[in-house]
Amino acid sequence: MKNRFVCLFLMFISFSSFSTPDWVNNPPRNEGYIIGIGVGEDVSKAKQSAIIDVANALYANVTSNTAIVAKTSNGQGSYNTSSISKLESEDVLLPNIVWSNIIADDDVYYAMAKVNKYEIVSLYEQFLSVELIQFDNLLNKSKISLNDYLFLLANQKKLELAAKRASAISSLSEKAIIHHENIEVLFAKINNFNGSVCFYVKESRDRMADKFYLPAIESSIQSNRFELKNSEQCIPVKFRTKVNKVKSSSVIVKVSMQMDIGQPATINKLIKFEGKDDYSYKSAMMDSADNFVNYFSDNGGLLYNLIDENKPSIIIYNK
Repeated sequence: MKNRFVCLFLMFISFSSFSTPDWVNNPPRNEGYIIGIGVGEDVSKAKQSAIIDVANALYANVTSNTAIVAKTSNGQGSYNTSSISKLESEDVLLPNIVWSNIIADDDVYYAMAKVNKYEIVSLYEQFLSVELIQFDNLLNKSKISLNDYLFLLANQKKLELAAKRASAISSLSEKAIIHHENIEVLFAKINNFNGSVCFYVKESRDRMADKFYLPAIESSIQSNRFELKNSEQCIPVKFRTKVNKVKSSSVIVKVSMQMDIGQPATINKLIKFEGKDDYSYKSAMMDSADNFVNYFSDNGGLLYNLIDENKPSIIIYNK
């Protein structure tokens, strides 16, 4: 009986010593600040948890951020806005964090972070002004060029991030609202370009190349939802190919394709790919064309892959 009372007493002491601080379940309200509560097995993890709590509170009202998803409607290319529910750590900017409380209870650590809302607004407004100034000249254009379109496409992720950050502080900042409206205008220009521009893939004067690779190029352009026409009014696409047959136990063709888009050429890119077959040269050529199409279909379309100026060539490895 005596041992039983001793055990109950020790359990009572144990439970009392592990009581959670009141401010963990009931964070204080502090006008002008965002409060974050974190719990972890050490101080560092408790702080990180509190920072995540602050970030989630900051982005709690972000219900519709700019993400683009291509679709077609009556032959027109379009981009939709859709909700982004996942919050990535790189999405969040935070100014100086004040650690109001850090308590250790045996192997459990609790942390309270406090961040000034107006410091957050100032930080985000500064980011948006610097990041979006490069797009100012495009906002005043009634119609963008292929160069403009490729520039916007190359900076798509930057615009999406800027839209998300503008949304996060829109309830506190008129400037953020204007920035978000401007980003919507830029995506509308992408939509209009997709819906109004066509491409014309010209023959290369190489009969075999035109037979296998011209349709492959057309298919890859259509992956970006552009219309194809045999018209000089469309943006021209020119290509030249060099095909090497490799001696081995099977038939392997290695293809080097030089592609130029625009007049004068806006894009110049070397694309290397290959195909193989056990017996037939023709079948190996068909396999190389299939590899070309599948690569761009799986990786965002032809134009999206050609915009990286730091990569003078694209190499497609045979699967």
